[in-house]
Amino acid sequence: MKSTLLLLAAAGVAAISQAQCPFDPAVTGDLLLCPESTGTLTTQSYDAYQWLSRPFGSGGTAQPIPGATGQALDVDAVSTPVYISVAATFDGCTETSPEVLVDGLAFLPLVVASSGDFDIGNNGELIICQGDSVWLVAQLPYTTNFQWYDDQQPLNGANDDTLLVPAPGKYWLTASPGECPGWTASLGLQISVVWGNSPGCVTAIDDPGMRLPAEVFPNPAADWFRIEVADTAPVSLTLNDVSGRVMMEYAFSGQTILNVQQLPRGVYMLWLRSAGGVFMQKVVLE
Repeated sequence: MKSTLLLLAAAGVAAISQAQCPFDPAVTGDLLLCPESTGTLTTQSYDAYQWLSRPFGSGGTAQPIPGATGQALDVDAVSTPVYISVAATFDGCTETSPEVLVDGLAFLPLVVASSGDFDIGNNGELIICQGDSVWLVAQLPYTTNFQWYDDQQPLNGANDDTLLVPAPGKYWLTASPGECPGWTASLGLQISVVWGNSPGCVTAIDDPGMRLPAEVFPNPAADWFRIEVADTAPVSLTLNDVSGRVMMEYAFSGQTILNVQQLPRGVYMLWLRSAGGVFMQKVVLE
């Protein structure tokens, strides 16, 4: 009988040692991270914690993360993809959670497509003549936080996916994908736009005889621009925003006051056309 009791007691001890803790820790939080960001993982409230990690694709054992002994864990996007779990202790019993995979989003480089009236030079520059139009359009998945630049200067009001090039310059863009508005990508190069000099190409530099003599002031302005043309012939005025939309359009002779109080602040392109030539100038509302 004594030996039987000892066997029963031993069996009871074995059963206790193999029993799981009466709780199930779980890891929740940011499982998909944007580039250059940090996410936070958490678990339930226990007495003690030890976070563990295992490289993605590894069949090994999860290893303790040094110093990661709190209820929450910060994970950097640079370290992803990675498996994370936590060993939680409560009332002297320690239980390890199931692993979760923390991964990072990756995006194609920012790309800009060009369209309009232009030629392409030997070095990739866009060559335009007076009266030509060039549109630069950011491609998906970049859908927010647009800012266009000319060299190092941001263009006021140029915050759409499309830019109507206002004049020769060196244009580039920063933008964010819709899934990660807190992360910004840069075009990484400048799109050079230059005046052409081929026969028949009318430009503001190479063909002064075809340039309509005009003055626009003040520029920048807040409420209005005064426009004076040294020609009595009828003049057609067109004001475009940086996306190419026609904001104002009318005809005048000699001079006019262009009232822009109702327009949003930003950069616009002013076109004047008459039998005497063409005038184009970037104007700024501030």
